[in-house]
Amino acid sequence: MRKTYKEYPAGWTVKRSGIKVSWYNFETRELAEKASTIASHNAEVAWNEGYDFGYQSPGMITEEEDGTFTVCVP
Repeated sequence: MRKTYKEYPAGWTVKRSGIKVSWYNFETRELAEKASTIASHNAEVAWNEGYDFGYQSPGMITEEEDGTFTVCVP
């Protein structure tokens, strides 16, 4: 069975777009962890389709100085 892309959880406050990935900012670690799991899944689907993320790491969570959490997404 072919895997399909999943939707990210509602609740992100900021979205930044880059060339190979984007970043969603979440208020809570719980939402960021849900998004991280989905980002890892979606990255696997994209890798199987031949997509290259370069040095980026979809699914990685970064805690920001303001206490929010940023998730790298494909």
